[in-house]
Amino acid sequence: MLNKSHRAEIQRLWARKVQQDSADVPFAERHRNLAPASAEFLSALASGVGAQKIVEIGGSSGISTIALAAAAQQTQGKLISVEIEPVRQGESKETIARLGLDEFVDFRLGDAAQTLPQLNDVEFALIDCEKQDYIRFFDMLHLRPGAIVVADNILSHQLTDYVKHVRAQRGGASITLPIGHGLELTRVAE
Repeated sequence: MLNKSHRAEIQRLWARKVQQDSADVPFAERHRNLAPASAEFLSALASGVGAQKIVEIGGSSGISTIALAAAAQQTQGKLISVEIEPVRQGESKETIARLGLDEFVDFRLGDAAQTLPQLNDVEFALIDCEKQDYIRFFDMLHLRPGAIVVADNILSHQLTDYVKHVRAQRGGASITLPIGHGLELTRVAE
């Protein structure tokens, strides 16, 4: 669960993102972050289900990493944060260390397509990367029965193909939540 210092850092990162958006900073140079309400939800959910092995695909420029690292601290688990952009990951490492959460995060720099096949028994995953990769990365996850996968930007980017894909999984359940930019919460079959 998020504490006061986690929330303060999330608000600082969110303010930076909003400022960059309003200043029309080129998209490739902007910090793209999970909405604070989504971070609160993810942290509570991951810790509430007792997730020990958490994976974050993309989004490691700050907010989601804080939220999931705080959950890993609560469960005495580990967050594996996969990011392809070294500058963003470097900033995230500094933030996580400053918050005292570094022992709960394993940062992996590189393409998720290379990292995901090496990870087994994932209990909780966040997909927040390039939108065209959502389905491919969902399918590459080696999930424990009953695992939860959350995808961000479902409503803001109208990711209907992803929603159809996860809802077609046998024995699972999926729902779109109007939190932040829209979260698709999928629980895989047990």
